[in-house]
Amino acid sequence: MEEYLGQAEILLGDVVQSRDISTLVVLHHLRNLAEVLDNLKLYDECRLTGNCALDLAEALSRRSLEFKQEQADTLALIAGLDAYEPRARTLFVQAVLICDEVVENDASHSNKYSLLYVLGRASSCVLDNAQWLERAVQLMTKEIPPTMVNPDFRSSVYTIYGNSLRRFDQYAHATEAYYESISIRRPLVNSNPAKHSYHFAQTLYNMGSTFHDLGEYGGAIAAYKEQLDICTVMSAQDPPRYNELMAITLIRYEDALRSLKRLPEAAAVEKQALSFCRKLAQTDDSWRDQLCAALYNYGFSCYSLGNHAEAVLAYQESILLRRVRVVTHPEEEISLRRALHNISNSFNALGKRGEANAAAMEALERNHWRAFDRCFYPPNLRSCFVCQKVMM
Repeated sequence: MEEYLGQAEILLGDVVQSRDISTLVVLHHLRNLAEVLDNLKLYDECRLTGNCALDLAEALSRRSLEFKQEQADTLALIAGLDAYEPRARTLFVQAVLICDEVVENDASHSNKYSLLYVLGRASSCVLDNAQWLERAVQLMTKEIPPTMVNPDFRSSVYTIYGNSLRRFDQYAHATEAYYESISIRRPLVNSNPAKHSYHFAQTLYNMGSTFHDLGEYGGAIAAYKEQLDICTVMSAQDPPRYNELMAITLIRYEDALRSLKRLPEAAAVEKQALSFCRKLAQTDDSWRDQLCAALYNYGFSCYSLGNHAEAVLAYQESILLRRVRVVTHPEEEISLRRALHNISNSFNALGKRGEANAAAMEALERNHWRAFDRCFYPPNLRSCFVCQKVMM
């Protein structure tokens, strides 16, 4: 914070004392100052400075066509700031149109690279414009020499492209884009792990999730494993960021294992996921729901494996959390009923009829005395300790 404040003070001084320097330099100072103010979350001040930069860039472009690209760069930079999120799409569209105009007048490699840069920034902020990404990929592969494009930037474009394709359910093409991104970034990770590992791990997770959605669980598991290996090594350097990514990945990993009926492995991975979810839930309330779900899944895996005592412990912790959350999150009532349903059967398997009966009665009362639609025991409901009470 102090570093940003120092930068802001210096840049503001430069702008005030700008009488004897070029207008273009003042524009760059204003852009840099807006970026620093955005990092400081001084959004009103950021918008005031950013608007000055936008007006100055437009005035310069009217003076001469050679400043058109400066206007496009300014629009793209300002549009990417948090303070300008409501206007981001409009500003990016304007920036792309200006770059297209510049390229149409002069299709040099440098102008095409500027268009690529703006498209890359625009696509990372406005996530649903596949046309921009397709144009960016075309520029990288067919119109600009590979040596002009930074590998880090090239990899990022392919990752964003894969994400866009996945949103439109084009999973096969998405995996191709992720493969390109991974192949480009892998050497970068080897040379500078601290700088490139996180984005590399994110792309591996995205590719694994795409395989997962396709039902290709073997490919998903391979991607998850490599990603977890990287995160385990790097987590000591940035625990919050890597731990969150590991927790998300472990949850998907255990789901893939369960889909392959590899329950012992799934239970082991679920136990790892629980450890991360507990830590994250201590500082971020949004992770409490994930923790409850992870406890429920672990409890069910333990029950399926005949480890009823461990299942009861997991369900008890999940129910304790759900009881608190259901007061302010009524939508969690369904999950609470299911946890009570399952723990009743777990208690029954352990011969603890009193605890089983108490949990069953609460589950049925919350379910309005109906059999559970998602009971794992149909069609023979008599094998379910809870649902057989409805029949009786």
